Amino acid sequence: MLAPQEFTVGSFATATPSSLILPRSASEFPMLVGHIDGILAGAILSEQYAFECIEGDPSGNWAGLIIPDVRVEVDETSVFAADHIAGAPGTMIRSDTRLLLRVKRDRSQVSERAITLHEELPPTDDRRAGFQHWQIVIGEGVEKRVLWKTQQ
Repeated sequence: MLAPQEFTVGSFATATPSSLILPRSASEFPMLVGHIDGILAGAILSEQYAFECIEGDPSGNWAGLIIPDVRVEVDETSVFAADHIAGAPGTMIRSDTRLLLRVKRDRSQVSERAITLHEELPPTDDRRAGFQHWQIVIGEGVEKRVLWKTQQ
């Protein structure tokens, strides 16, 4: 459950990076928000459109419950050497000072890119780590709640 102060209602265009958007109806989709080169970008999390990328959305068509400042936790047992393997859409990548999510530009799965979810993390050296399994959480300790997780 969410406390009233933990969310707002709005469009993708009003969300901030590190937000999770949850649907209010069957025509809306869950989305994790970050940015690509400073432009607001989101990854759709529904199975039907899994990890398709939305950028900008000046129309305001994408909307729902907006939960800001969510955290991503990676499953360390699903790690792989991302400097040798790109990883499929939906893979989290820890690189330099960022946490990235691999996404599809469109439904073709041919054109891929990465959304920056978190920046200013402690720097890594020139190696990258990828994670196949991860989850989105809010709160900490006994107050921690999992809002979404990859299928394992």
